[in-house]
Amino acid sequence: MNKHKLTLLGGLPDELRISATVLHEAVGALLEGARMATRFAVEGESVRKGPRPAWLDSACDFEVTGLSAGSAIIAMEAHTLREVDQTRFGVGAQQSLFGEPDDRFGEQTAIDIFGQLLATILEGERDDVVADRALLDSCARFARVSGGGYDGISLEGLRGRTAPLVIRSSDAPRIELLRDETPRPQAARVAGTLDTVSASRSDVVLTLKDGTRVPGRMEEHNLEALRSLLGKEVVVSGMAHYRPSGRLLLVDVEALDVARAEDRVFQKAPVARKQKVVIEPTGASDTSGVSAFFGTWPGEETDAELLEALRAIG
Repeated sequence: MNKHKLTLLGGLPDELRISATVLHEAVGALLEGARMATRFAVEGESVRKGPRPAWLDSACDFEVTGLSAGSAIIAMEAHTLREVDQTRFGVGAQQSLFGEPDDRFGEQTAIDIFGQLLATILEGERDDVVADRALLDSCARFARVSGGGYDGISLEGLRGRTAPLVIRSSDAPRIELLRDETPRPQAARVAGTLDTVSASRSDVVLTLKDGTRVPGRMEEHNLEALRSLLGKEVVVSGMAHYRPSGRLLLVDVEALDVARAEDRVFQKAPVARKQKVVIEPTGASDTSGVSAFFGTWPGEETDAELLEALRAIG
């Protein structure tokens, strides 16, 4: 098990006194965020229908080992993914859906995975943030915990990080903006080389002409048929999911076929279509309002007065 420490900053220096409501929300927000971040890293979606897998519940079964005075320090221990499920997360087994193969993935706890996402949001580049809208919402919830009379939340013991990660309630609006700007899934078609097929999970990976690797999630597939297409040019269609930056994240594959000559136009990663404002009101002028509709109005009434008169007539 790995040790972690959550500290609510700004509490009484020599006394352990914390609102039960704040304590409940702090631990609950951490649990929710860790669970969603870990599921997203492994399955490509932070919230899914149906019961949670047993390995996920085990990975998020943290143990509180101590409460200390001085800004309310909560000591915890959590199992690594490898300890939870050696077959799934052992050396050479399942890795993160969005990273390069890395046998160290199984050495992380769910808190590590959540903490790394928070660190990327706070300290990294926008295009490095890998999350869906629901997961970003849970990050904002965690940030808001410190708004209950504390200066912020510190997370210590994160794998690969020597300094504590500090997140404050003032960071919540920034996270919510990332969430709101994350494009919604859109229908897409992508052509590339099928270079990875998983026997134990619903994953495929395409390599595009420019070298970009596109993860795909294919819930129902014929493993033998897919293996026969390894290294060949294929085209997939389905729903594309995007990073907050708008860059392609993964494709929920609904169909996969051998690519044809005309599929060359789909060899680039699809770009998210930004939502457009349906109506953008502008101020009244000679080219807008009543003047634009009727031409020049001979009276001295303003547009607002004239519209009010017309409503009264009607």
